[in-house]
Amino acid sequence: MAEHIKWQKTANKKYFGSWDLPDDGKDMIVTIEDVKREMVQNQQGSEEHLILYFKGDFKPMILNTTNKKNVAKACATDWVDEWVGKKIQLYQEIVTAFGETGPAVRVRDFAPEK
Repeated sequence: MAEHIKWQKTANKKYFGSWDLPDDGKDMIVTIEDVKREMVQNQQGSEEHLILYFKGDFKPMILNTTNKKNVAKACATDWVDEWVGKKIQLYQEIVTAFGETGPAVRVRDFAPEK
């Protein structure tokens, strides 16, 4: 009998994506362990991105501009080195990007209460 699992969760993707969020639609609270600038391959070649690393068994997450702004708000600082050790809240939002509409990971722009 086939396993009851969404196909997106079978992908071996290097970076955190919407497929890594809980299936129940609840937000996920994570603690930032490190922040690095790294070159990331994409369809146009490679670009430097800010990458969040989390404590625990989580993949690193590429930050787009929206999420960078929200992490800064949630951590109450624009200084990325001061984000280390702070908790942030991840959730799924349906967005239109690159001509397609689909789920994306977003960062809440406030610190989690927990």
